[in-house]
Amino acid sequence: MGDSGQVLIEVIPELATIIGEQPAVPELVGSAAQHRFNLIFGQFVRIFTTPDHPLVIFLDDLQWADLASLKLLKLLMQASDTGYLLVLGAYRDNEVFSAHPLMLCLEDIRQHGDLVQTLTLTPLRRLDVQQLVADTLRCESIVAQPLAQLIYQKMEGNPFFTTQFLLGLHEEGCIVFDRHAGHWQCDLANVRVLALTDDVVTFMVGRLQKLHEKTQEILTLAACIGNRFFLRTLAMICNDSGQPLGTVQGNGSSTGSSTGQDEIAAALWHVLQEGLVVPESETYKFFQGGNSGFDSSEQISVGDRFLHDRVQQAAYALIPDNQKQSTHYRVGTLLLEHFSESEQEQHLFELVGQLNVGIELIKDWPEQERLAHLNLRAGHKAKTATAYGAATQYFAVGRQLLGEAGWQIPSPFFKAISNMPMII
Repeated sequence: MGDSGQVLIEVIPELATIIGEQPAVPELVGSAAQHRFNLIFGQFVRIFTTPDHPLVIFLDDLQWADLASLKLLKLLMQASDTGYLLVLGAYRDNEVFSAHPLMLCLEDIRQHGDLVQTLTLTPLRRLDVQQLVADTLRCESIVAQPLAQLIYQKMEGNPFFTTQFLLGLHEEGCIVFDRHAGHWQCDLANVRVLALTDDVVTFMVGRLQKLHEKTQEILTLAACIGNRFFLRTLAMICNDSGQPLGTVQGNGSSTGSSTGQDEIAAALWHVLQEGLVVPESETYKFFQGGNSGFDSSEQISVGDRFLHDRVQQAAYALIPDNQKQSTHYRVGTLLLEHFSESEQEQHLFELVGQLNVGIELIKDWPEQERLAHLNLRAGHKAKTATAYGAATQYFAVGRQLLGEAGWQIPSPFFKAISNMPMII
């Protein structure tokens, strides 16, 4: 990286733990900053793309990628002129259109001469579902046909929802194992009743609603945070939220004591067993059995993620529509209060994103001024990372918050935000 390592650290702060602190670089703006970043990032990618160590990157849910991420994707492809980088991207083709930013990005990559291949993953065929059911229930394919037919009609060959529906049928007692007969039995009449629900998200909501009330509350807060979340973050929110969560005990009752990571882990244990939430590392095992054996368990970083975006969507759907804005704003406010200055800077985009969702609820001028300042900081950070589209949005929100009244009140950061040129 030469003397330009700081350019990458601005975008990937964790890189400093590997290459150490780097000298400051001259401040550039506009196309000059973008060109420098492209050059340095290209050199960075080439480190990992060699004949002995080819690199494969998988990116999921590309239909939700913002413009800055799509620009980075194009840069990745252009920087990998050695031919030892494979980027695999997945997206929902029913959520994009010809003028969608992702489609425009892929076309631009093609026009630059980079090889792009599209593999369309079709749903499971009827016979595939029938074989899946037969393998699951350890029976002949012909025996599984009636149940497989209902599942295929319900889930239309979606692999994830097919397996989730089978699990749901077992939980509902529609599929049971007869120990005397030595095989599984299915109540097709009840299966037909359950198959009447057309919306898959409604089906997943129904599964989540069978969980313990405290577990549901934690999942809704996790869904507000995003697809990925940490137990420590949830513990902060649960302790001070408008509906405090008590200590979840083995008998399902709760007390008024504060909620720590071990209580959060206990409440989520069932959904981890069901596979609806997936741990990102083995550290979650420190919180099993009610006693981790570590005095500093609160310092252990335990990350989880939702198995599927539809699971997160179902958990989010548990929040009444008229409470979604206030929930996001409460989550953002609590994280802002509990995070240290370094943590605020590290999670600045997430914090501002949570607070901006509830912007319509803010009537108090000091609160508006504070959020405007946070948007200014986020805008500067995005601009430094050459994410000019995001920076423009943060600056625009800040101006909206201050409004005409902001011109009448002396404020150093209002002056800064009002004088900030809009970046095209």
